[in-house]
This record gives sequence, structure tokens and C-alpha cells, in this order.
Amino acid sequence: MHFGVDYYPEHWPEERWDQDAKMMKDAGFNTVRLAEFAWSKIEKEEGEFEFSWLDRAIETLSNQGMEIVLGTPTAAPPPWLTENHPEVLAVNEDKQVMKPGHRRHYCVNSDIYREYTETIVSRMAERYGDNDRVIGWQTDNELGHPVCYCEDCREKFLSWVRKKYGDLTELNSRWGTTFWSHEYTNWSQIPLPNDNPRKGPNPSLHLDYKRFFSRSTVEYNKLQVDILHKETENQWVCHNFMPHFPNFDHFDMAEDLDLATWDHYPTEIRESYQEVGAGHDLTYGFKGKPFWVMEQQCSYLTRDKLTPAPRPGEARMWTYQSIAHGAEGIIYFRWRPCRFGDEQFHGGVLQHDGSPKSPMYQEIKSVGRELEKIEGAISGTKVEADVGIYYSFEQNWSMETYRYHSPTDYKKEIMNYYSALFDANVNVKFVSRKSDLKELKLLIVPVLPMVDESLVTKFENFVQRGGSLVCTYRAGIKDFDNHVTEKTFPGRLSDLFGIEIHEFSPIEEKPEVTLAGFEDVEKTYPARDWVDCLQPNEARSLADYDEGWPAEKGYAGVTENNYGDGTAYYAGLSSNQDFYTDFVSYLLEQSGVEPILSGDKGVEVRKRINPETGEELIFVVNNSSKSKYVQLSGEFEELLTSKAVSGNDEVDPFGVMILNRV
Repeated sequence: MHFGVDYYPEHWPEERWDQDAKMMKDAGFNTVRLAEFAWSKIEKEEGEFEFSWLDRAIETLSNQGMEIVLGTPTAAPPPWLTENHPEVLAVNEDKQVMKPGHRRHYCVNSDIYREYTETIVSRMAERYGDNDRVIGWQTDNELGHPVCYCEDCREKFLSWVRKKYGDLTELNSRWGTTFWSHEYTNWSQIPLPNDNPRKGPNPSLHLDYKRFFSRSTVEYNKLQVDILHKETENQWVCHNFMPHFPNFDHFDMAEDLDLATWDHYPTEIRESYQEVGAGHDLTYGFKGKPFWVMEQQCSYLTRDKLTPAPRPGEARMWTYQSIAHGAEGIIYFRWRPCRFGDEQFHGGVLQHDGSPKSPMYQEIKSVGRELEKIEGAISGTKVEADVGIYYSFEQNWSMETYRYHSPTDYKKEIMNYYSALFDANVNVKFVSRKSDLKELKLLIVPVLPMVDESLVTKFENFVQRGGSLVCTYRAGIKDFDNHVTEKTFPGRLSDLFGIEIHEFSPIEEKPEVTLAGFEDVEKTYPARDWVDCLQPNEARSLADYDEGWPAEKGYAGVTENNYGDGTAYYAGLSSNQDFYTDFVSYLLEQSGVEPILSGDKGVEVRKRINPETGEELIFVVNNSSKSKYVQLSGEFEELLTSKAVSGNDEVDPFGVMILNRV
């Protein structure tokens, strides 16, 4: 287990470094991330490189047993670069040039910026690529913003569409430019999506720009990855994702990386611990293997908005929640809050005074001792799941092209289903179009507007082999050019789901449409955001609308269709959490997926398994500030306390149990 901290030695007097390193060792840390914002310290003027300070920092830390992860510093270009080359600055959607003075103000499509990136990354890799104290590299920092609309982007976008479509006749057809007399007769006539910011652009153009900018971001990252792979020995390369950042396809970028990591700040979403879990599971899904948390919150945040400090025991709980979902590395952000700059009150393990009396230092120190005790049991374990959620950045982009009147929030609908699965205490994995589905029993696909033959075939094969598949409203309505299908909805998916849809409608804030309960459940659920009116053909209705015009016409709201050896379910509405809880409960029962353990609401249960021995570790995490109970099915050893536990057992506020079945 890699257990460590993000450290900025350039912010502190050098005579303090040795004390910091010793305190890190005392806390049980073994890993430190350095230098991801240190470009101006490494290269104060163009071509004048100074690595001696970083050499000394690495030596000081490694003398106390620390392994080093180095960040490439390209997220924060130095002033001399932007002064000499203002053309590298990004242009935002409102056509404003993003001036220096913050970070992430460069354009990933700037050839000039890419040249400087090659230089700084190459020089760092040449310096530390064979340093056995350096175990890995992080590229840049939280890529994905800003989306740029500068002249470099315009030129490269036009080149990208010319390569994709070949000629204007093909482009005009695929973009549907006969609408509003937009047929292009010269490539130079093609606008960017922000050229008319008051109105939404052509949906096909808009979607292609999102694809283009995603590919640009992935290419920019790969530029760094390729240099690091070429110039280093026995060192891995990662990037620290913000998993739901929508501006590039994280699955695509992850293909070039050795390791996926993410930055985890849960106080901003403290009351939605399900969303925290989704961030972990999504990051695991990017490469389908264990990940790191490269920035684990451990204190208050007051940069963008006020967020409270973690309550006693809460940071420890977050640490074990991360491990429960598959983390193999926990790196706390940050060692000590800076006395200057934009993050003066972005707290750390220590307070500003650097004293070991910091309560967080003492709490994390106790975690370090615990991890030493259980590290052997965790080593080699992975997260496996019978239930998957299909996640597609491209499907999200399709919905966003109607940015002023999209019928749904993609992430919100993902989270509606994820939250129900989370509360049901089953492991969940996120999958992409490229994922192998054969290990899954149940696959949920929230909001899938675009389909083609290969995607339909993938889902049909999954169901025919015995899988349970769920799609939701708006499924199958478009092709991958973002054009609405000529087929009766849900288009190419009609045979798989055994339904037709001839009527549908957005729902106002005060809905008048409700759905009757599933099977024998005597409940009704309000329709929200959208309703598809389902007309079963081969399918049978699981729940009909019982209020509003869909009920008057006898439409179904949820259907079930036997297909091959499996079952395809279609949910024609968005609703409240009761709906998702009850629907997911039905799906799990029908699919033969059982909860790991049962417990009070607020008790999270996850499982890691050793694929070689089959041995399971069950993590029980109390996300609440109040005591909760978990029902243990059998006899267990609790590894943190070495106690035998069974029956209806109490979990302390923010408490954690790691169980090994006896």
C-alpha cells in the first residue's frame, strides 16, 4: 500500500525539509508527490534549468524512506513563456483570452506550447528517469479545462473535419446543413460552436467539436506519456483525473497510462457519499484495475467556496472508503497549507505552523499504524462486480449539444441508479463501449441516445447469453452523427426491448404523471424530467402510468422482455429515489445478485477479493456521524482490532470494519 502526501518543498525554507521528512516517516508515509506546479522554479528563464533544489528535496525525503512521484509542471506555465508567446493562451467560450495569473490557462492545441512541453518533460525525464527513488510520474494536473476556441483550435478543427469527412458533400450530409441554409461550399466557412454564443450551434457540429477537443486533450497527454516511457526506466505514468469532468473521454486517455488516479474532495459533496463512491468506481473502471487517490482531502477547503473541515474520524473513514473501492495508493493533499498564493486556506495534514500537534496529523498517524497491520491482507486483492453501469462521455456530449434545453442531466441519471445500487450494498463497476461484459449479470445503461449496429449487437449478445440489460428513456433515438433516427423509437433497440414508442414528453416541475408500483408493490412514483410512453409488443409491462395522459391511453412506463437466455428492461421515465430503489431491488433479485451484507442506511459495504486464493475482504464503512448497525451473516475476524464479530454489530460514527470470514 502506497501511503503518502503531496509536498511542495519550494514553498518552505530548505532547513525545514529534513524535519518534514522525519515527521512524514513518523506518520507512516512512504510516498510523496512533488513538483507538479514547479515549472518557474525549475526553469526561471527560458533554457535556464535548475534542478539542484529538487535533487536535494528528493534526497532528503528518500533518506527517510520516501518513494517519489514526480509531476510534470505543465498545468502552470511560467510568466516568461506566456509573455514571450501570448498566442499559447486559451480563448474561452465567450471569446475572452485567459490571461496569466492563475493556472490551466494554456491551449492544448498550441504547437508552441507543445514544443515547450516537450522540452520541460524531456529535461525532467533525462534528469530523473533512471533515479531509483522515483517510482512514477503524473502528467500535468486535472486535464479537461478550459475548452479552447483560439485560432490554433480553429485551424486544427478544420483539418480534423477534412480528414474525417474527406469532402464537403459528405460533411454537409452528415451534419444536416440543409437546415437553416447552412450548406458549406468552402472549408473556411465552417464556424466553431461559440461563434454564435447566444444560440445553440448545429448539434452535429457541436458534437464533433467535443470529439475533436477530447482527442486534442488525449493527444497532448500522450505527448508527455510517450516522452516519459521513452526516457525512463521502471517508472510508471499516471494522470490525476477528475472523473466526471466532461470535456474529454477519460477511457481513451487511460489507454495510454499505466495507472489511473483521481483527486478526491468529499466535503464539497459530503451529504452524497454515493457520489464519492462513484468517483472511486469510475476511476477503477478507466483501466479496469486498482487505482490511486492522488489528492485525498484531509482538511478544510476555502479556495472556491467555503467547506468545513472534516469531523474527527472522517478523514480516516474516507481513507478506508477509498481502499474499499480499490485504491492501492492514498496520497493526502497537502502536507501543509501554503502561507501565500491562491490556496492559503486549502488545508493540509499540518496547520500553517507546521506543528505535530495538528489533530489531523495525529489522526493520519494512527491510520498509518493501522495500514501497516493490514497491508498484507489487502495486497493483491481487487474489486470484482456482477453489476455494471455503462458510462459514455460521448453520449453525454450528445445530450449537451442541446445545452439550453437538454431533457436530462446525464450525470444525475447515472447517479440515480448508482445511488440505489450503492445503498443495496453490491459492488458496482463502470464499463465503456470497449469493455468486456461477459462477467456481468446486470448492466444498467442510463440515457443512451446514440446507437449503431455494433453497439446494438454488443448489447444483444450480452442479453442472449443470459445477462439482464436496462436502458432508460431517450435510448436509441439518434445515430452517431447526432441525427434523429427515422425508425420508430427506440430505433434499432426496438427488437431487443420488444416495445414501440410513439409518444413522449418533457415533464414540468410539478408533474401530473405518476407510475404505479412494480408487481405487488403498492406505491406510486412521480415522473420527473421526461416520460416515454411505452407500447409493449413482445415485452410485458412491469409498471403502468396511473395518472396523466399516458395513463389515459394505457401506456406502460417500465417493461420487461425475454430475449435469448436473458432479459431486457426499459425504464421510460426519470423519477424520485424511491423509484430507483424499488426498481433496482427488483433487478437485483431477478438477476440473482445478492447484497454483500445488510445494514442501516449510511452503512456502506464493499468487497475486495484475492483472485488467486478467492479470499474475500469485506469493508464496512459508516458514512454517518451517528452509530449504525450492520447484520453479519456468519462469523468474522475484524482485522483492525483482531476481534471476532458476528450478528447485529454496531459501527461507530465514521467507523470502519474490515472483515475476514472465519
